[in-house]
Amino acid sequence: SGHRSKHRVQNSHSLHAAMAKKQAARKGKKVLCRRLSKSTLRSALVSGLKAKGGRKDLKFEDAPEVASKVMNSLPPEERAGYPVVLTKDSVDPRKWVTHQGVKIEVDFSRARWLPDDWGQGVKTTCATAKSKKGGGGGILTSFVGPDMKVFYHREKVEEYIGRKLTDKDGFNGQVKLAKLQATQAVQLARMQIKEVNKGGAQGLIGTDAPESLFKTLSQSERKHLPRKEEFHFCIISARRATSPEGVRDIFMVQSQLIETGIQPTWYVDEASLKDYRALGLNAVVGGKLCPSRNKALKDARKLKKICVQLSDDISAWEYRDGKQAETRDDDAANAAHAASRRIIASPLAAASFIVAKMRAAEDPKPKLGGVYMLGSCARAFAGPAFSRYNFILGDFFVVDHGSKVDFDEEMKLKEDYDFTCSHIKAHGSIMRCNRMTLNVKHYSNSGGAVTNRDSKGVEEKRNIAILNQKWPGVFRPNWKRKNEVIMKWPAAAGVHDDDSGASSAVQVTPRTMKAMKAVKKGVVKAVRKTVAGLSATTVVKFTGKDANQAYITTRCKKASGKSLDAILGKMKFKDASGHMATYGRADLNYDLQRGFLSKAKK
Repeated sequence: SGHRSKHRVQNSHSLHAAMAKKQAARKGKKVLCRRLSKSTLRSALVSGLKAKGGRKDLKFEDAPEVASKVMNSLPPEERAGYPVVLTKDSVDPRKWVTHQGVKIEVDFSRARWLPDDWGQGVKTTCATAKSKKGGGGGILTSFVGPDMKVFYHREKVEEYIGRKLTDKDGFNGQVKLAKLQATQAVQLARMQIKEVNKGGAQGLIGTDAPESLFKTLSQSERKHLPRKEEFHFCIISARRATSPEGVRDIFMVQSQLIETGIQPTWYVDEASLKDYRALGLNAVVGGKLCPSRNKALKDARKLKKICVQLSDDISAWEYRDGKQAETRDDDAANAAHAASRRIIASPLAAASFIVAKMRAAEDPKPKLGGVYMLGSCARAFAGPAFSRYNFILGDFFVVDHGSKVDFDEEMKLKEDYDFTCSHIKAHGSIMRCNRMTLNVKHYSNSGGAVTNRDSKGVEEKRNIAILNQKWPGVFRPNWKRKNEVIMKWPAAAGVHDDDSGASSAVQVTPRTMKAMKAVKKGVVKAVRKTVAGLSATTVVKFTGKDANQAYITTRCKKASGKSLDAILGKMKFKDASGHMATYGRADLNYDLQRGFLSKAKK
């Protein structure tokens, strides 16, 4: 952001001074941390204006210092209330005043219906006979025309323009609002990570220099750092380019990649392609979730590049550099986490770091790498900084050259669990950075990777059943989270459960046992259903139904016309990664349940 600093002007000195004075008055008092959101900067602006106005009858809270610093670093042009289009005769928004001469500050928000050549601001109001001490108010939203005509209500603007205004009139303004809020969300996330509210320089906060992250690598690992040109960055998304919230998230990720010189490819569904391209994005049709992921993998192979896949709502990458806790308990882990050094990594630096770790790792060398699956890695400080057999989150991962593993397109959810297992089976291990985390709101988004979730959890349960069929003994139910699972790769010495925290032992409580028995019962019931009436001499046949994965169709054709005795534990086939595998009971259960194989008639 340094190259733009010369364009940034400090035009709110009096406003900043008023806020600083009020914040100084509360210095030394304990202030609770408040959650920052998309409306935080506007709240900071309003709070500052009230402080500047000096009205004693108003009651209001100070804005978080983090928000105040970001707010004061942004010139009028980078606020949503600034006109989308400045006509030749438009009044400079810096000079906006009412006809009584009251200063109007450019707003951080924007009405959905406001035309492109109009702006939105806020101004202070004077106390009246009706004003009560300790009351609210004191601020008025103002709609400012190109000629600086000021109105305070939509109907008055429509009356002045001479027609009704709709959301169509304000669409470009809403896109601008979303883009700006995306950039501001990144700034707020970075400032929170850096704890700038405890002191520090004012202005835009960039990511830390890549070298600050790479210094944590060994000399041998640094030799494996890839060049920027070796990556193919892929963002998996769908149906998010038409809502303000979706556009905001899209540009939140896009801006961070552009900041590092990366032009990503967006993999979207066909119906959304036009909308994504209308935003100026490099978008291609990928299809639904897993088909999009597979197309991204295949494109990277074709380009002979490292595939990086990320979700469309990440506001920050954070790495914690510090020593492992001396004892395996929460207090020690939290203390080690608090003492660690925080690094804000760019997506490029994060991907490069993971690849270097993967390539320098001892055999078996992993081809899949990723980050810790929770927003905080505090509990991970009780264990090693890197692990080789744990779950890799689908929100951000890298796949190096030489991997032919694809996603199972029969799965609609939990595909990243299956992908992790497939990689461990094909390449012997993965590489997870347990000190690297994401700021992401993936679970609550509309569209994208969460589209197939439903309120009753039917899809979740169906996909959990598939996981248990394909990878028996690897997953157990997460009793803390409904319709979630915990992965533990079998026969991996020293590997801890993803959800077990500081303790390496599985905590067996009555509730846990009940949940485990329920899942086991469901799996056994499913197996009995698929193999009922089958024996060693039973012959199976290919039904003609093609699987999305070509290797599954090939193995079913190979098994067709043979008895179970001849194929179970004996028949060889090439799996998704191109390696030879032995056909087993899990494969049979899957092929029968999905309708690719059936019992042949005598």
